[in-house]
Amino acid sequence: MKPDLPLLWTDVPLHADALAVLTPHVRLAGPNLPAALTGPGDPAVADAAIVGVQRAWDAAAFAAAPRLRVIARTGIGYDNVDVPAAAAAGICALNTPDAPTESTAEFAITLMFAVARRVATADHNSKAGIWKTDASVLGFDLAGKTLGLVGFGRIARRVTEIARAIRMEVSTFDPLVPAAAMATAGATRCGSLEELLRGTRVLSLHAPSTPATRGLIGAAQLALLAPGAILINTARGPLIDESAVLAALENGRLAGAGLDVWDREPVPADHPLFRHPRVVATPHMAAYTDEGRRRSHVAAAEGVLAILRGERSPLLIDPAMWEKRRGATR
Repeated sequence: MKPDLPLLWTDVPLHADALAVLTPHVRLAGPNLPAALTGPGDPAVADAAIVGVQRAWDAAAFAAAPRLRVIARTGIGYDNVDVPAAAAAGICALNTPDAPTESTAEFAITLMFAVARRVATADHNSKAGIWKTDASVLGFDLAGKTLGLVGFGRIARRVTEIARAIRMEVSTFDPLVPAAAMATAGATRCGSLEELLRGTRVLSLHAPSTPATRGLIGAAQLALLAPGAILINTARGPLIDESAVLAALENGRLAGAGLDVWDREPVPADHPLFRHPRVVATPHMAAYTDEGRRRSHVAAAEGVLAILRGERSPLLIDPAMWEKRRGATR
């Protein structure tokens, strides 16, 4: 590695194609890199960073990294990156919002099928030598059912496209999206969350995690769903009140749930929802495909290199801070 190249620190096990993009232009450091590529592992001396969810990047972290010019968070979410603090420090914060769309949308649909058809229970029974078809594996068809989407961004729009192909009736609630855009995508706009929930058989969450959306789906909201509804969450764990979901499973309001994201991650081994027989529980893996990783990691790599070259990246989370970035010519 050339010592005069900028240092990029990462805690992400980067896709080989992203490493190929980066290696001619930066030195690499971090805990999840091939041994042949990595250098000193201290983010405090890094010029750039590509990060995942493992640690918080706040004002204190940025103050401890005085050379840092750009930080890229892989994927669409950036809960662990304090963007205003980054901007205040002159650090460009990026994310890769388009990268996980296809992978996450497909996974949401996968969970709908798995929960509606009791696949996990049937698999468990079969592997235990129990060959039976009874009430424990009696599912329902998705075709003709009402799918309610909370949030209507990139992923929800792709979910709508797939769901309509299997003849689901799609309704959505997102106060930031015009009704015309929803209609064009084939979804019916609801004026309130309560309107969306009433009678919905499959509820799928696609909203960001903010103070306003924490606990968005609790006991009162679950009570509005059609009896025997299922809940799918591939967005963010704090959107749901986990104790209310457990109660709804126990009292029969919910027939099942597919949960890929959790209020606390990793999930404790004794978590009652994680172990529940009518919950398909996965470890925040909706976007984890080879194609999804490649899209996200290559986009992050290209965005970081653009900033290091002094070029504005379309991946900037806060475009207004561009003129205030570290190293800008004033």
